[in-house]
Amino acid sequence: MRAFRGCIAVTFALAAGCTTTRFEPQPSIPSPLVVRIPAVVGIYMSPEFRTAVHTEERDGAKYEVTLGKPQSEGFERLMGAMFTGTVVVNSTGAAGGTDPQIQGVLEPVLEDYSFVTPRDAGARIFAVSLKYRINGYNTAGKMFESWTFTGYGSVAAPTLPGPSSEPLQEATGLAMRDAAAKLAAEFKDAAIARGLLPAGGTTSPAEVTPLLQ
Repeated sequence: MRAFRGCIAVTFALAAGCTTTRFEPQPSIPSPLVVRIPAVVGIYMSPEFRTAVHTEERDGAKYEVTLGKPQSEGFERLMGAMFTGTVVVNSTGAAGGTDPQIQGVLEPVLEDYSFVTPRDAGARIFAVSLKYRINGYNTAGKMFESWTFTGYGSVAAPTLPGPSSEPLQEATGLAMRDAAAKLAAEFKDAAIARGLLPAGGTTSPAEVTPLLQ
């Protein structure tokens, strides 16, 4: 009987160690309160970006985070709120042949997704960081600039032990929201600092020409 109970205990331990935490974040990204940049830009999102899934095994547990759909939809909505016009293109060099009004192409790239569990932190917290790079291309398909933005999100761990999918899902959504807020707030200032956009006042489409050089 003791041997039987021991076998059952081992079986449950092994099963617990092989569990997989799967989730897709559901970020709530409000429209940014910024003055739209008077330009029409192309948006290129690679298949890797659209279908990104982060997989990781840690402490005997497996994690599978579906990032592609929420980050693609969020980036497209954000660009629509930041520019007067956006057009989805199928490559970074497709601007001229897609729409003559396109003045440049922006490509988001997911560089890193990482998370911390209560076991990692030694505290009752789940934390997530997401690092994005935004590449800018002119109408000839030549990269002229690249920006990086990192979003952070954290939530307190539940008092009672249970699945880690819900707090990690919430923390990931908050990190996506934070990255979007930083992009909306910093993109224009960064472009002005690099001389890609004119500083101060209201810009006209003609004044956005440096964005394409």
